[in-house]
Amino acid sequence: MTAERAARRSAGTAAAPARPLPARAVRPVMSLRWIVSLAMVALTVVVGGGVGAIAERRARAELTAEIETRLRLEARNLALTSASALLTDYPELTLVPLVRQMQSRQPELAWVVVVDRNGVIHGHSDVRRLGTLYVPPAGLELRSTAGAAQETLQANAGILMASAPILHPGGQVLGEAHVALRRASIERRLAGARRQQFVALAVFLMAGVGAAFLLSARLLRPLGALRAGIERIGAGDLDTRLALDDRTEIGRLAEAVNAMASDLKRAQAQRAERERLAHEMELAQRIQRSLVAPGRTVAGPFVIESAQRPATEVGGDYVDVFELPDGGIGLAIADVSGKGLAGCLVTSMLSALLRAFRTTHLSPAAMLATLDERMRELLPRGSFVTMFYGILEPGAGRLRYASAGHNPPLVYRARQRTATWAPAGGLPLGASRAKVTRVVREELVELEPGDALIQFTDGISEALDRAGREQFGLERMAQRVCAAAPEGAAAIRQALDDAVTAWRGERPPFDDETVLVVCREGTAAGGGVGDDEALSLLDEATRRGRRLRLPASLAALVRIDDWLADCPVLRDLGGLERECLRAALREACANVVEHGQLRDGEDGLELWWLEGDGPAGVTDAGTDAGPAVAPDPAAAVARGHFLLRDQGVPFRPDDWRPTDFHDRRVWRRGRGFGLDLIHRAMERVDYHPGTPAGNLTIMAFGRPGARAGREEIRHAG
Repeated sequence: MTAERAARRSAGTAAAPARPLPARAVRPVMSLRWIVSLAMVALTVVVGGGVGAIAERRARAELTAEIETRLRLEARNLALTSASALLTDYPELTLVPLVRQMQSRQPELAWVVVVDRNGVIHGHSDVRRLGTLYVPPAGLELRSTAGAAQETLQANAGILMASAPILHPGGQVLGEAHVALRRASIERRLAGARRQQFVALAVFLMAGVGAAFLLSARLLRPLGALRAGIERIGAGDLDTRLALDDRTEIGRLAEAVNAMASDLKRAQAQRAERERLAHEMELAQRIQRSLVAPGRTVAGPFVIESAQRPATEVGGDYVDVFELPDGGIGLAIADVSGKGLAGCLVTSMLSALLRAFRTTHLSPAAMLATLDERMRELLPRGSFVTMFYGILEPGAGRLRYASAGHNPPLVYRARQRTATWAPAGGLPLGASRAKVTRVVREELVELEPGDALIQFTDGISEALDRAGREQFGLERMAQRVCAAAPEGAAAIRQALDDAVTAWRGERPPFDDETVLVVCREGTAAGGGVGDDEALSLLDEATRRGRRLRLPASLAALVRIDDWLADCPVLRDLGGLERECLRAALREACANVVEHGQLRDGEDGLELWWLEGDGPAGVTDAGTDAGPAVAPDPAAAVARGHFLLRDQGVPFRPDDWRPTDFHDRRVWRRGRGFGLDLIHRAMERVDYHPGTPAGNLTIMAFGRPGARAGREEIRHAG
């Protein structure tokens, strides 16, 4: 029925007409024909104007140079002609007619003057100036000097004057010839040339504008039909076809638009199908997440961590942790043959069966036998499920389990600091189709404080390396577990995840990766103070220790300073040592006040100082190996313990790690260093939440300098 509804929904989606897009405000449209025409006109004007300006500047320079050259020649010829005249007694008779002839032939000349070496005028068009001294016009500036004869060219705002020396055949200077030209005549000649250029440029621009308009009108005519077709497609009419008989890029664009419309129509149908599949996949993911156990579960002294990473959107692994009526904790982890939606459906069936029978069968073996009977009726031939099912008894500290072809569990022993593989066997669920009563073997594992049991699916042990040749393997798993187990269940889970991720590299997971960690909090014998020793310390402190009662208020913590001052054994501490101790005790009490959920002002805290080793068997190293070596009397403070008791919410520092203060990024954080302060100030810190006497924090305080090398033991029992 689901497949039929999906097919009908897909067909209905594909056949449904496209919904028109909402109407949008129509903005004024500028014609591309006019834009192109104006752009070509502007370009023609810029290019023509630029070329004309350059040509005009060049013509002006060349014309000016030509006029200057001709003016020099006039002055030079006049000087050559005047040389013989100046050697006569009456040079004016020759020079005056010559000067007048030059000016009549060239009206643009302002004047023509011939002077002797003393500056006396002997040649001028005005005879009244003859015999007078020559005075040059004001404001003349030298422009150039040419030739060995020192011919000069001078100019001011109104004239341009060339001067040439008059030389005797023997080389002596007889005088000087001056020929002046009016600048206005030069400007008139330039203006005439400029008018011709402007006329030519105007004709060129008019021809260019007309050609641009005609060409753009011809080339851009199909754009109107193209725009109308695109607007229809944009409105949702994907069946529109553009028919343009055009061999330019516009015709190719019309063909591309037609192909785009066809692709969009197919994409709409495919998108509807993908959205339907994505919705179903999201629903499957939510269902699977609801079946997977919470990441962390606390049951008495046990902490249970689980994690799952599917190879695809949904996986075929299953892990669950649940409470049983008798106070036990059910633990289940399974691996279905197959991934994806098929595996997810099988895990859903398995979860439903497990939840249905978990209150009926209180034996792991009986549970697996019942599940096998049901699963072989439901699973298709060739499919099977490997499964581990156990029942944890927190009070007794033991785990009963049975296996149906699943991986053997890894058991870490804190006392020996070793990991071994517990027995497991049996056939997978649904593997045998014979209708016979299944016999499943049940195993028992005792877990002492600090011990852990790790169960997993083969996606972890069989993870391939970066090259895809070597598996991660069981031996590497055991090594990682042994290294991380003293830090607790969360550290084991994280260590396995980090190791497999680094081993795999950038490769995606080939199979689903699931892990279940069961860890009994506490410290093994020889590793720290157990619950019994902690309660003995409390009894000893009650009999002979010094006590401070504090209400659940941060403001009341200032009383710790006066209380420390009244402890005789602590009076001789140095200033820095006393300040560190005071800050550590205030931080420990502040953690209880802030996170213990105590009522404001309630007498919920008791702080004790117990001088000496405490009860028998409790030493400064927290072992029963005998008394510690006595410190140097000259530098020692008598060994003792601070005990903090509260009735708030139990505190479990499983995820805390010492801060790396060599990392500069840590200093930018500026806060969150409370536990570092406590552990650095004390020789050892043990946490015992949920004891019969309440939550106990044991802080061993020893001689100065001894704490730096001590192992910090975090204990949650």
